[in-house]
Amino acid sequence: MTAIICSVLWATTISADTAYDYGITKATLLNQEPDPAEQGDYVEVRFKIEKPGSELLENVEYFLDVQYPFSFDASDKALKKIGSWSGQSDEDEFYTLYYKLKVDQNALEGNYKVNLKTKNSLTGGNWISKEYELRVGKKTEVAFVLGALITKPTSLTADTDEAEFQVAIENIGNENAQNVMTELQLPDGFSSSYSYSDTANLGTIEADGSSTATYYIDVDKYVAVGMHRANLTIKYKEADDDNNVYLTKIIPLDISVKGKPQFEIVGTSFNLDKITAGSQVFLKLNVKNTGQKEADSVSIRAFKESSQPFEFDEKSDFIGNLKPQDEGEAVLKFNVEKEATPKTYILDLEIRSIYNDQVIVEEEKVQIKVENGEKKTLPDNFTGIMIILLVVIGLAMAGGYWAGKKKRLKSS
Repeated sequence: MTAIICSVLWATTISADTAYDYGITKATLLNQEPDPAEQGDYVEVRFKIEKPGSELLENVEYFLDVQYPFSFDASDKALKKIGSWSGQSDEDEFYTLYYKLKVDQNALEGNYKVNLKTKNSLTGGNWISKEYELRVGKKTEVAFVLGALITKPTSLTADTDEAEFQVAIENIGNENAQNVMTELQLPDGFSSSYSYSDTANLGTIEADGSSTATYYIDVDKYVAVGMHRANLTIKYKEADDDNNVYLTKIIPLDISVKGKPQFEIVGTSFNLDKITAGSQVFLKLNVKNTGQKEADSVSIRAFKESSQPFEFDEKSDFIGNLKPQDEGEAVLKFNVEKEATPKTYILDLEIRSIYNDQVIVEEEKVQIKVENGEKKTLPDNFTGIMIILLVVIGLAMAGGYWAGKKKRLKSS
């Protein structure tokens, strides 16, 4: 009875470092992969298990006791059963113990302890424990954020074509991003200026590096002032990805549209009810500032095509300053050529103004309809009248002839 008690006491107090002489297996941490482990990912841990003694060991088991930030999920379990093991292991005979752990995504960088426990037929059913350290570091990954947004012109306004839009893309992660491709997904009222001007290929963006994507966009005439939400889609490959898999990151960004003067021709009138070839025309134009800002020095100018039958006496007119929703008048004077073909002509106009020391130019069009002139028609009996007139003239001339002949006969 005393021997049994002593045996139990020995089994509960023996350490792993002193148990090898009694045939207990020996565990050595081979490696962890990756090293250090990364937050939110798995880490694979391998132990080398050796048997220094020659005694027969039965029911050899190992149990990995882990605490935060490590845990087991359905992919693995803490208890491993090796079974029976006889004889002494040599340099080429050992058992590899493998565990797959999940690292908490909020784990802090540092070293964390785990306990590897073992028991067998010689430990009397008691676990023998040894402590090991596993390292947790920062997750190796690509992490994109947007840096400076630059536009040319500096302030984007409605009715702008081919505006340059630059976006700085920064990789704040600790892994390079390769084959980076971007696409600017524009909101309503915006469009790419030409094919693929809303995409940019940036190649490799190194960890803690950045690259600038340049796009060219058009802003519709009726886009409202304010912020407009767009999305920047980034596709890339991780540097150590042998499977050639592209990942996608979508980052929202705001496009700011500022106010400016905008113009619309709200009325046209002519001094004539009907414009025909040879007419002198006074064209009156009513111009309204439909924008959000006051415009200085507003003027309007006509640009005719060489084929159009108009000769301008005054092809431009000054209107003045126009506040938002104010209207002004301009009058253009021109003559219609005498050989003008009757049809509707489209006259190009240019409205110029000054806002924030910048010249703003807008294009408008008006239609000018040239009609046929009044035809001078002959009376229905014109032919008869002409015949009678010719007869009368003929008779008169004949009468004069005979009267002169009689007079000559008498004198002779």
